[in-house]
Amino acid sequence: MIVEATTLVLAQLNKYIHRIDDSPLGTTDVVVYGNIAQLDNGAVSGELENKVVLTLINFSEEAALRNGQNYTRSSFDTVNYHNPDLYLNIVLLFSANYTNYSTALRRLSQVITFFQGQTKFTSSNSPGVLQNIPITSDISVTLDLLSLSFEEVNHLWGSLGGKQLPFSAYRARLIRVHSERILDAGGYISEIDVIAGDAVK
Repeated sequence: MIVEATTLVLAQLNKYIHRIDDSPLGTTDVVVYGNIAQLDNGAVSGELENKVVLTLINFSEEAALRNGQNYTRSSFDTVNYHNPDLYLNIVLLFSANYTNYSTALRRLSQVITFFQGQTKFTSSNSPGVLQNIPITSDISVTLDLLSLSFEEVNHLWGSLGGKQLPFSAYRARLIRVHSERILDAGGYISEIDVIAGDAVK
């Protein structure tokens, strides 16, 4: 589900930037997947040059939804048991990797402006984006801007190699992870017989 959710975000963001730039049809995408920590790797650095790079830097479980429903009804009298769905919050880093610093700031401003105007992304409001990716349910993800302290920024870029770029970070909330694996199956409890004993005197 991580690929599907981020694909929705990438597609909508690139569409917005192409429209703002009045780009001709077929223009290559401005925002691309990439590990920003690999900028010094010659094998991949060229692909990330003069691009806004989307990198997954962290994820966590949404603890409030941990104890969800662990069964589904498969027929009139049968219940399938499975582990509850897992809901993830992932942290996305958008880094403007441009040789021209003013261009980097302009691209970063476009990213921030776009997410100010649209925070929720679903397979329903992004028709055709996932047509080549098999999905089993509707996908919905909401993005919130993260405000990092100087200490957190220093730690982040230190872990990524130390070369800081103009960036923004967002928390993408409630990405649903669901497995079709059935742990057990059984029947419904249709009635309960209550046997009353003799009253105690």
